[in-house]
Amino acid sequence: MRQVYHEHKHTLLLLSVLVVVILVGASLLLHPWWILTHSPLISQLTASNSHLNTTSGQGSHFKDLQLIGGFTVGTPAEVAQAASLGIRVVFEYGDPPSPESELGRALQAAHMQVIDGYISSYLQYYECHRTKTVKPPPPGAHPYCGRDSVPIASEEALLQLVERHLEEVKSNPLILGYWVLDDWVLWDPGSARELLVKFHALIQQYTPQRPAICGFGASLPSGFDTGWHDEVAANFTSEGCDMIGLYIFTVLQAQEDASANRYDWSMRSTLNAMFASLEKRGWDYVQTPLIGIAQAFGGPSTRTGLSWPLPSTADIVQQSQSFCQHGAIGIAYYGWDANLYGPHTQTPANNRAIQEGIRQGIAACQRIWRAAE
Repeated sequence: MRQVYHEHKHTLLLLSVLVVVILVGASLLLHPWWILTHSPLISQLTASNSHLNTTSGQGSHFKDLQLIGGFTVGTPAEVAQAASLGIRVVFEYGDPPSPESELGRALQAAHMQVIDGYISSYLQYYECHRTKTVKPPPPGAHPYCGRDSVPIASEEALLQLVERHLEEVKSNPLILGYWVLDDWVLWDPGSARELLVKFHALIQQYTPQRPAICGFGASLPSGFDTGWHDEVAANFTSEGCDMIGLYIFTVLQAQEDASANRYDWSMRSTLNAMFASLEKRGWDYVQTPLIGIAQAFGGPSTRTGLSWPLPSTADIVQQSQSFCQHGAIGIAYYGWDANLYGPHTQTPANNRAIQEGIRQGIAACQRIWRAAE
């Protein structure tokens, strides 16, 4: 979701990087960066997905999580509004709020928790530096990131930062789990796989009760284009991912062409393609449950002349329902804020049709989950 996510807080991370460099500087010389390895609750499924059916009590111990989430819900006012729509969990890319902070108090008052996305941010900074140095884009490809703003030059430094973060947040009662993987470039497939395994080992060491959630993204299908690239699934590993989050959005396009009617909001072809790619790499629904992440934004971006197609209430409901009919044990919505949102971008914070789509989408999934119990 790199094209639409919130700007991360660089300053604290830069300080952390400096501390790690001082602590492990000598060992970094022995592990030079150039030799290292790249940008949204049911125990049984419905009859339409009988090939994924499982038995209650078997498989992942996260299968009953029934996560209902919203991305980048960053203010007390947004927390109250998200809670009124039925959101129970917020996904945050920056530092997770402490219980004593203003945002933390608002979350507690609304009985909401947090999926901490800071590990995916560490991985983004590491991969950004890597693609600026040892793995540049091939001719004609877009860069992975604009600026190498937080250079993390070695795997060891990255793991030190992740471990320090887990140590700091292990006692934070707001945190429900971790978002550990987001957008990835196609020219470096699978290069995060072993890092995800190492992240998972650290999570097990500090907070084994919290799942590591790996995100895999695609575009909404239009015509014969499924919007999915098989290479994206190369990062999947059952040893690193307790759950997966599939986010499927429209892409930025010329404002005059940005019509939601061009897309298949059921995502059937896209989901089938994503499942095939993941299964080929060892994904098993019983062991690694699925969260669907639906598009809840649209309209003009900060890029002149470019917009996202704006989903209607019915589009959001259809996307939500299709995720849950295809086995999602949780549903989430992107999102309240992002770095490419402009003053006229439509979001759950300012668009009533989007708000109603979220309400009805959650209700549709809850009906599917109850029917499968």
